[in-house]
Amino acid sequence: MRHLVVLIHGLHGTAGDLAYLAKLLKARHAVDTHVLVPTCNEGKTGSGIEAQAQRVVDSIVNEASLLGLEKSETIAVSLIGHSLGGLIARMVAHKLIQPSFKLRHYVSIATPHLGSRFKSIIPPDAAAVVAGQTGKELFLVDGKDPLVATLAQAPFLETLAAFETRTAYGCVQYDLSVGFETSLIRIDNPYLEPFSTRSITAPLKALMNSIPVASPFNFTSLSSSQPQLRDVSTSEGESTYAGLLDSNTDASQVHVQQMLLSLNSLPWTKIAVFPTRPLFGHVDVIVQEERWNIQFGHSVIQDIVDRVLETPVNAGV
Repeated sequence: MRHLVVLIHGLHGTAGDLAYLAKLLKARHAVDTHVLVPTCNEGKTGSGIEAQAQRVVDSIVNEASLLGLEKSETIAVSLIGHSLGGLIARMVAHKLIQPSFKLRHYVSIATPHLGSRFKSIIPPDAAAVVAGQTGKELFLVDGKDPLVATLAQAPFLETLAAFETRTAYGCVQYDLSVGFETSLIRIDNPYLEPFSTRSITAPLKALMNSIPVASPFNFTSLSSSQPQLRDVSTSEGESTYAGLLDSNTDASQVHVQQMLLSLNSLPWTKIAVFPTRPLFGHVDVIVQEERWNIQFGHSVIQDIVDRVLETPVNAGV
C-alpha cells in the first residue's frame, strides 16, 4: 500500500517551515512513501480551520491523482501538523473518510488541542485582531459550540480514533505560542522548575550561549545542545480533571474539561520536549530554518521521522 505523508504548517506559517522535516522523510527513501507539503494555506491562515482543512483535502486528492492510483486502490495517509496545523489535520482526517484513504499516523507538534485560551496571558478579545476567524476559534469565542471543542466530540473523535497511532509533541518551556498543557492535552506541567533565582538566570545564560556566530564556511553556535525527549504517555483518568472547574466555571473552562476527558479517552503517545534555547522553542521544535534551528531541534525531527516511517525509537531521558 502506498503511503502519503502530509505536512501541515501553522498560523502565519508557510510550507517552508516544514522543509527540514520533509527533507529527512524523503532522505529515508522509504518504499512507496510520498511526502506532500501543501502550500494552499500560505497567506490564508486566518480564514478558519475548516476552510484551511478543505484546501488541504483538495491538495491530497490532487496528489493522489498525480500518483496514478487505480480507482480500487487504497492509499495510507499520515498527517503531521505543526501548531495550528495539528488542528487542521484533525479536520482534514474527517473530510478524508472514504474508501480510498486509510488513516495511518497522526502527529501534532506544539498544537493547541485545548485551544489557546487555557492558561494563556493573551486576552481573548485580541484573538480576532491577530488571527481573524482562526483566532476566534483558537480562543473558543467563535460561538456557543466552539469548533475546537467540537473537534473533540463525535463524529470527529471517532475519526481521530481511526488512526493507527496518535503522537503529540509539546515543549515543557520556551514555547511562547503554545503551552505544554494544551499541546500534550494535560491540566498541568509538572516539569517546570519552581520559581527561584536560577529559574531566572538559567534561561538568560542559555539564550546568550545560543547566539549564532559566523564561521568561514557556515553558521554554528556557542552551544549546540539538542533538546531531550521524554515519553510521558500516561493513562489520565476522569478524576485527574475533577477540580478544573472549582475556581472558574465559565463556558470556556467547561469546554476545556470536556476536551481533556474526550481526547484522553483515546490512547496517545505523548512526548515532552525539553528545549535548550529560550524564546525559540516553537520554531526550534520543527527546525523552521535549517541554518539557525538545526542545533536545537534535529532530535525532535529525527524522532518524528522514525515514528512515521515505523523505525524503532527510544524517547527518554
